[in-house]
Amino acid sequence: MRATDHAAVVARIEGSLGGDLRLERIAERAGYSPYHLHRSFRRAFGLTLHGYVRRRRLTEAARALADTTDPVIEIALRYGFRGPHSFTNAFSAAYGTPPAAWRRARRFFPLLPYRFDAAAWELAGATAPDAFAVGERTGAEPLLALSPAAVDMLPGFDPVQHAEALGQRREGRRVLLAHRAGQVAAAAILDAPAHHIEYLAVHPLARGAAVLPALLHAARARHPRLTVTTFRAGDRADLGHRGALLDLGFRPASLREEFGHPTQLLTLDPPGALL
Repeated sequence: MRATDHAAVVARIEGSLGGDLRLERIAERAGYSPYHLHRSFRRAFGLTLHGYVRRRRLTEAARALADTTDPVIEIALRYGFRGPHSFTNAFSAAYGTPPAAWRRARRFFPLLPYRFDAAAWELAGATAPDAFAVGERTGAEPLLALSPAAVDMLPGFDPVQHAEALGQRREGRRVLLAHRAGQVAAAAILDAPAHHIEYLAVHPLARGAAVLPALLHAARARHPRLTVTTFRAGDRADLGHRGALLDLGFRPASLREEFGHPTQLLTLDPPGALL
């Protein structure tokens, strides 16, 4: 599928989050077989179309719980859940707390706000595996645009807290940016003295282009030993980012909590280090 076709599918989903969004129905309207759409969507986004729909529905349900007084059952039905029991189970698994407790806390963070502008789809259209360059920046402004798209990589993402954290300036802080198709495709903030990656994000439409290994390679050129935090094992909010880091050589270390979400520290030893 072309990037424009993926964009049309996403737009169709966004316009009918409470409607019939079965794979077969969407594939028919898009002019593709369910099998082809399933494979193409998963390759482009890193999750199935069903998983995408479920997370988008849960995100909007979480927003409604935090921002309105609408009954829980009404919110559940509005976003495609058959009843309060199935909604509570799905919501608790994704957000780590039941809907009633979420509403009392009056907080919100999205699970999957993939709403890309037209320019972003160029990231998906660029096919050359080496079509990026890594550079250094001291400002955090490009990250504020990248973060909302890469929110599924950031456990417990809170837009306000996140913007404040990215806006901090301190000695020894380095920002690495990977560019692809003329845009920022990935970024990492390094706390140089601690050799710790404070922030790591890759745009969803660039995740099949080896951008993450390239970014980590650039970071290791300056800091052979690195640490980063990510989802804990078994966290159902994780779309596979923990596994991707483990595949690149990171090892599990201590358990932590960030922005109210349970996380785990991972370590990457220098090449040739004895375990």
